[in-house]
Amino acid sequence: MTRTALEAAQEFYASVHAGDFDRLFNALSEDCCIEFYGPSIIPFSGIFKGKEKCKIFFGHVANDVVIEEFSQAEFITERDMVAVTGRLQMVLKATGRLYSADYAHIITTQNGLVTRFRDFQDTAQAMHASIDLTAPIR
Repeated sequence: MTRTALEAAQEFYASVHAGDFDRLFNALSEDCCIEFYGPSIIPFSGIFKGKEKCKIFFGHVANDVVIEEFSQAEFITERDMVAVTGRLQMVLKATGRLYSADYAHIITTQNGLVTRFRDFQDTAQAMHASIDLTAPIR
């Protein structure tokens, strides 16, 4: 039996929380797309099309930040889409700066798999946390 949109979204988040990337990638369709809107100074911003490119996005998540909080508050389902609200707090490894914000994710599913993941959050704050403010030694 194919998972519902809600079940597919819940599996997606359960995989992230478990740190199980194989399980996570099994929850994505081959032609999935991840969209994190923001300037290129944010290491995980961009549009990642196809499962291999989506792996690059999650590589940034695994290697470029230390996640201190990643919680989901609401799951709102309509047909093949799930809107998720939550809270994120992380430290960017390159700068050591804290980023903390609420977010909204829009997940689209098909045949029980995630086909599109759109991430909306305070990118101005994420950009600020991504900038190294230390004075260069010359």
